[in-house]
Amino acid sequence: MPPGMRADIIPPPKSNAIHKGATIVPRLTIHDFRVTDSILAQTETDAGDVVFLGPNGTTAFPFVVWRKVSGPGGVYVDAFEIAGPDGFVVGPWERSFEVDGESWPMDVVTEVRDWKFPAAGDYTLRYYEYDDKIFEVPFQVVQQDPPYGVVVPGPLDAALSKSTLCWLDVRQDDGSVKSFGVWFGYEDGRVYVLFGGDGEQEVTGLERAKYVRLIARSKDVQSRIGEVDCAVEILAKDARWDKLVQELLIGRRLNVKDPVNAPKRWREQCEIAMLTPVAAPVS
Repeated sequence: MPPGMRADIIPPPKSNAIHKGATIVPRLTIHDFRVTDSILAQTETDAGDVVFLGPNGTTAFPFVVWRKVSGPGGVYVDAFEIAGPDGFVVGPWERSFEVDGESWPMDVVTEVRDWKFPAAGDYTLRYYEYDDKIFEVPFQVVQQDPPYGVVVPGPLDAALSKSTLCWLDVRQDDGSVKSFGVWFGYEDGRVYVLFGGDGEQEVTGLERAKYVRLIARSKDVQSRIGEVDCAVEILAKDARWDKLVQELLIGRRLNVKDPVNAPKRWREQCEIAMLTPVAAPVS
């Protein structure tokens, strides 16, 4: 879908009528609907129905399911699920919200921050009110960064570009948060952390985490320079994994044991976590 174009809202047959640009459903009127990147939803009113994976990952940048609704006062329950190629279906996400009488249309926003898509391509969001499917909205999942790029504050970007050490706050299985100092590689706004294996850094809980908080500190006084929440993705051990080791990570590991055979040992024993900075949640 070209940027700036809205996806068509497709009503099911013999169900709800389209009247003056609005979908009329029992009790609730849907005036507009959007599935789009979280930041674009706040900054570009004509943003297309699109979700971004970044150039290499499968974890989507945070996106929103946004609808403009009106109806008689009361509490409503709506839900949606996402369907994709090869029978892929996830959901439903369900939400209740209150409409304060027959007033101006109100925005209802659900943000999704931790979903992985199996591949880029064409997907469909199925929207329900209570147990009735109201319509379907097609949207695209694309294998590229959003137009605003990866969200890394300037001071933090500078610190990560120059340093070899940062701190990660990782939630543990018991609900506590533990801080780890880690060496890392940094490229195109993403942090790569190699962990596990014989003699390498251990970052307990990182392999199961959806998000971590990354903190950069000054070398001299250990004051915080910047911090950001990052989505976590454990990378597949493919050709790109090997390239990251050879071109980005091996040179940043201090006192590496047996550097000639280290890449082979790392592949057998270790994991690489890709940390992608993300925007703050939509309020």
